[in-house]
Amino acid sequence: MFVRFAWRTAQRRWTTIRVAVALILTTAFIPSLGIAIFGTAFAGWWVVLGVMALLGGLAGNRVGIGREKATLIRQSETSRD
Repeated sequence: MFVRFAWRTAQRRWTTIRVAVALILTTAFIPSLGIAIFGTAFAGWWVVLGVMALLGGLAGNRVGIGREKATLIRQSETSRD
C-alpha cells in the first residue's frame, strides 16, 4: 500500500528516495564511540538524523516538482505543434 502511494508520481518518488538516502547516510556517520563516551551524544545524533531526513525529503520534493514541471512543459509544447 505504501509503495503504491509513494511511487505514484515523480514528486513522491524523489521525496521517498531522498528521505531514505538521508536516513542511510546519517545513520552511517553516527559515531559509535560517541554514544559510549558522551551521555547526550545518542540523543543529539538522533535529532540530526531527523533533521537530515527532513532536509532530504524537502530536496527530493523540489527535484520531483521540477521534473514534473519539465514533463508538463514538454508535453504542452508537443501538443501545440
